[in-house]
Amino acid sequence: MDELELLKKDWKNQDEALPKLSYNEIYKMILKKSSSMVKWIFIISVLEFILWSSIDIIVRLSGQYEELEVFGLEGFSIFTTILSYGILIYFMIRFYLNYRNIQTTDSAAVLMKNILNTRRTVKQYVWINISFLALTTMVVITYMAFYTDSYTSKSADQEVPVYLIIITSVIVLAIFIGLLALLYRLIYGILTRKLKRNYKELQKLEV
Repeated sequence: MDELELLKKDWKNQDEALPKLSYNEIYKMILKKSSSMVKWIFIISVLEFILWSSIDIIVRLSGQYEELEVFGLEGFSIFTTILSYGILIYFMIRFYLNYRNIQTTDSAAVLMKNILNTRRTVKQYVWINISFLALTTMVVITYMAFYTDSYTSKSADQEVPVYLIIITSVIVLAIFIGLLALLYRLIYGILTRKLKRNYKELQKLEV
């Protein structure tokens, strides 16, 4: 027997010695990993809710919102604050339900469906949050520019055209939105990409 045949025999013996995972064992591993990722998505959403709530409370206690009363935006501020809290709470509940659904999954097909639902929920959460922030800020800028003397007075004091102040405000808002979108993509994107890999592994099991 030549050296090549000896190597082939050795490789075969090594392959037979390796543990072979069954369908159920692989499925349970993927289920465990997916459950952990969705759990972290829920935890991060809770931490985000605490962060935004804390910032809101600190700003209110510092008296920064008193300026809104002068411009007649107090009612709008209360409305948007309640709505933003409602959005955060709604998605926290969705993430928790996704976590519970994945925990109680009993088949690869259902797990694949739950993974897709979770990734869809994350995308909705990110886009709704960003859109809500952009829309409310643009409403405030537009209102102050056209229905108050705030921008006009600021323009006169600084000898800068009012349109330039508006454009600058929009650019600053766009930069902030971009950074927030990048942060969301970094935090939630890592977890959703891992869920996507799990989904592909489940597809192989189902073939």
